[in-house]
Order: sequence, then structure tokens, then C-alpha cells
Amino acid sequence: LKDSVAKFEGSTAKLKSGKTVGFDIVVVAVGVRPNTQLAESIGCKAGRGITIDTHSATSLKDVYAAGDCCECYDISGGVTRVLAILPNAYMQGETAGINMAGGEKTFDKAIPMNAIGFFGLHIITAGSYDGAAYVKEGGGVYKKLVAKDNLLKGYILIGDVLRAGIYTSLIREKTPLDTIDFELIKEHPQLMAFKKDVRAEKLGGVK
Repeated sequence: LKDSVAKFEGSTAKLKSGKTVGFDIVVVAVGVRPNTQLAESIGCKAGRGITIDTHSATSLKDVYAAGDCCECYDISGGVTRVLAILPNAYMQGETAGINMAGGEKTFDKAIPMNAIGFFGLHIITAGSYDGAAYVKEGGGVYKKLVAKDNLLKGYILIGDVLRAGIYTSLIREKTPLDTIDFELIKEHPQLMAFKKDVRAEKLGGVK
């Protein structure tokens, strides 16, 4: 939200902007720090995590890696970084396994994503937030969609997280926003915003 905490005093957070925010509960997420020592000791290239390409291959021939120990290309932000979440780990692992077995597979759709719920309040975030923002809030619901270069880059949903997967799919598939009814998607994410042939494909061929 373009601000961060400078310090806590009692039940108040003082932000770097000078603002103060009261709270009942604080959730601190520190992320993960991959242990790259073994990989680096045998010559694998590593930054904050073990560097892999879209085949889940490391810089060493026939050595693959997947999951939280890796850093990969974030298509939403255009940077290489650690994306320690289950969906990326699953798809990187599948990619590594197929390629190690002699097949051919790539995974080039990694994005950051988090989902959490507290006392009935559900929150989902995904992608990056550099771009033009559409924001809607009220009635216990907050929605922020960020678009850039005719693509959805990221979103924040608080309260109403139904059909968040449609937004995630738009980011992963790099769907041009001028090929869908984005005005409809902004308010009500649904397959009717897509063209008929795309809807059929997403429904497994059902028209």
C-alpha cells in the first residue's frame, strides 16, 4: 500500500510516512531464506536462491531444482526472485521431473501469490503492483487491480475473494485486456467476459 511500519508502540503502528494505525492483531510475515550452500558447493549459480531456468534446470548440466530453495523469473514484475509458494513449487517440480526423465517441458508462469484468512476475513494477493490501479472499497470489501501494458499485473482482494482464480489466470496467461470485457471483469470476475472460443477452451471444450 506504498507505506511500511517504522515501529510499534503498544497497539499502534507508526508508519514511515508519519501516519499512525491502530490494531488489535499484528501478523508478521518474514518470508523464507533458501539454504543454497550445498548447491553452491558443487558450482550451481545462486543469488538469494538457487537460480533455475524455465526447465527447472540449474546452471550445471543435468542438475535440477524446484520449490522454495529456488529463485526464478516473476512474469508479473519482470524480475528474478524467490517465489516460495506451493503452486510454483508444484509446477517447477513437475517440470523438473519430466525433463529429468527425458521429456520436454517448460514452466514460465511463476508469480507471487498469497492467501490468508483471519476471523472470517479472507485476503488474496497476487502479482506486482506497478501500473495503473483500479480500486474499489466499502462494505468490508477492498479490491485493487493493477494493469500495465494492456496486461493485468496484480491484484489485492480483501473480504470478497470469490473467483480470484480468474484474475490469477489473466496474469499467468498474459491475456491482453483488450481481448476481454475488462470493465465487467473489474466488477464481477466471470467467464462471460471472455470470447466464446476462449470460454469453451477454459471449460474443457464445453460450449
